[in-house]
Amino acid sequence: MMSATRSEVNVRRVSKMIGAAILCVAFVSLIMAGWSFLAAWRQHRDNPPPGEFFEVNGKRLHIECSGEGSPAVVLEAAASAPWSEWRLIQPQLSQVTRVCSYDRPGHGWSPPGNGTRDAEAIVRDLHGLLDAAGVGRPFVLAGHSAGGLYVREYALEYSTEIAGVVLIEASSPHQIDELPGFRDSYEEDKRDARDDLWKDRVRVWTGWERLMGHCSVSPSATIQGTWVAQYAAMACRPGYVDTDEIELPYFEMSSQESSRLQSLGKVPLLVISRDVSFHASEQSPRGRDQLPVWDREQEQEKALSERSWRVVAEHSGHMVNNDRPDVIVREVTRLVTYLRGGEVPPFGSTTQAR
Repeated sequence: MMSATRSEVNVRRVSKMIGAAILCVAFVSLIMAGWSFLAAWRQHRDNPPPGEFFEVNGKRLHIECSGEGSPAVVLEAAASAPWSEWRLIQPQLSQVTRVCSYDRPGHGWSPPGNGTRDAEAIVRDLHGLLDAAGVGRPFVLAGHSAGGLYVREYALEYSTEIAGVVLIEASSPHQIDELPGFRDSYEEDKRDARDDLWKDRVRVWTGWERLMGHCSVSPSATIQGTWVAQYAAMACRPGYVDTDEIELPYFEMSSQESSRLQSLGKVPLLVISRDVSFHASEQSPRGRDQLPVWDREQEQEKALSERSWRVVAEHSGHMVNNDRPDVIVREVTRLVTYLRGGEVPPFGSTTQAR
């Protein structure tokens, strides 16, 4: 009986210790979560986003317009990218004309929205946002990477609103099956995104990411001054965990939708592409196999318009907006100047920008 009594006492003692440990962990987690929420709120308060917000189709969308003049240039960011992707482009280009960049739902400062996020839905949101922001038509629409699919879709649905199109390292509607290994990596990315979501939420919601120093941005060649604080303010927000990935499952649908655009007619088209030799040796074997196919797809984009030209930005990778913003500013300015009655661009050509 004594032995049994001691055993019961030991069990109760261990149970109490385990319970105390659980309560301690829960208490610390609550403290860290509260600290993380408060830090995110203070970052937002101290670094308010530039621009304006408008209610469009039940969503609150952020847009920043700067400069004056016509036609305006509207910038469509890449997949998972906020409006600040254009931070090296917009200030310079807005000296030439009015320039607007914006955040799609779940990106940058636009809160996540409900519903599908395919090209058709994205284009409807952008159309309503431009109406609300008073952006005059027709305008030049420029898109980077997957943003190029949305540019195509907009030109298809609202053709009379487009004065010119700029495709910057734009995704091809056919790349899923044309780029070697892309479909396999795309399917893998979708699986990983689903599997990683709960882990990422736990790390952000508990404050672990902030404790480990993953919620700050160090100054770099392309992120300086107030942008460092802006990026820090956009990091580790509890309500935005992985919301910039919400378009990933719809990439194939958006590709199919945008492929319906067969021609821009006489609407001028500027294609800006990467230098496929730039850091090619650092690519994975699959990446190296994809480069010549990607380059061919970029050249084929010229066929969309009777008035097209292509510029290859030397010493630039996929992020031309970071590697060679000067090329984008110069060539888009050339397009705007032409639309105002100025010099005719070298239609039909493909040139290297040194």
